[in-house]
Amino acid sequence: MNENLRKLFIATLGFDEKFIIRSLIRNGLSNGDSILIFAPKGYLQDDKSSKAAEAIKEIVTKILPNVELRIEEYDLREDFAREIHRARSLIQNYESNEVIACLSGGMRALILGVISALMTLDGYRIVIEIEFENLENYVRIPLHTLKIPYNNRWLTILEHLESGKSIRAISKDVGLSAATISRIVNEMKSYKLVDEENQVTEDGFFYMKIYKKLFR
Repeated sequence: MNENLRKLFIATLGFDEKFIIRSLIRNGLSNGDSILIFAPKGYLQDDKSSKAAEAIKEIVTKILPNVELRIEEYDLREDFAREIHRARSLIQNYESNEVIACLSGGMRALILGVISALMTLDGYRIVIEIEFENLENYVRIPLHTLKIPYNNRWLTILEHLESGKSIRAISKDVGLSAATISRIVNEMKSYKLVDEENQVTEDGFFYMKIYKKLFR
């Protein structure tokens, strides 16, 4: 995919707009990006939800009028699998390979449906953010890394890259040819664990942390 494609911001709508606005600001909303908000069917009949939606529209329009913002109603009472499929199809309509999903607001079933749709997607870098209720901090998870299988050799090479070692130095340390190390590093690049300068990415560090403790 084209690495220059714009970001798609996804959010679940609750009673408060601040979680979504904070995520947009934190991740650098830019002209050309798109925003897709999932709301429970009939949200306009709820005063708090409708006000939150209008506040988001107003703020985004004032700051970046060229950003596309769409609110899609999610029918929680219908066939849940069908709604997951529909959410997935909506996401795929956007020309983006990076998705940032703020899932801090809204009904639990709505959040579960959106997460389920995101889990079925391949070829995307997907980051989920959930704010603490008191806004003191937030959790950030690169969702796509949870789908990458555990690979002890990858962990070893990531650790060496983290320490600043070259491909040739890693080759000597682990007893594999430089060509083999380069091939493995390129495989990890396709999963966004390593960047083009052979530096461990945010996703790579997340992968290391979750599997080092589980399998070592």
